[in-house]
Amino acid sequence: MNCKQVLARLHAYVDGEIPAGLMRGIEEHLDVCPSCRGQVERIRQVGTILDSLSIPPLPSEFAARVLAEARRRTPLVKEKKAFFPLEWQPLRWLFDLSVSMRLAACAMVLLACLLGMLMSKEVSMSGNHQTLVAEAENLDGFEWFDPTPPASLGSAYLTLALSTPEDQGAR
Repeated sequence: MNCKQVLARLHAYVDGEIPAGLMRGIEEHLDVCPSCRGQVERIRQVGTILDSLSIPPLPSEFAARVLAEARRRTPLVKEKKAFFPLEWQPLRWLFDLSVSMRLAACAMVLLACLLGMLMSKEVSMSGNHQTLVAEAENLDGFEWFDPTPPASLGSAYLTLALSTPEDQGAR
């Protein structure tokens, strides 16, 4: 260690707040450097002088005066109005984020929407006519209660998973 590093840590060394490994390094430096050793002695002398002094008594009502002055100096903070007047605020987490995090969240939502549109366009262009026939047969409106309703993510996944290699080559 050099003098600059040791001098920055001398007060913590004298108070015993340094980890053991660092303390050994400081002690090794103090063994060879008379200037830093003299600084340690001066710090210890100041500490013993301060320890020997008695604490002066505080005037009466000192704490009350300090608190009153602190209240007087503290600026009044206007209460923030809620963006939504209701108690239930589902998007409050978004307003508590920093601007960069809000932008990142919006970018992720936009990316998810764009990928969804691209995937749905790919499925519709795949030329699988079986889904068109199935959609034409279900005109009663109950097809949305199927395990995989048409135009759903599950339907798109099944269409891609069940397509044959010839269908993929036709694209």
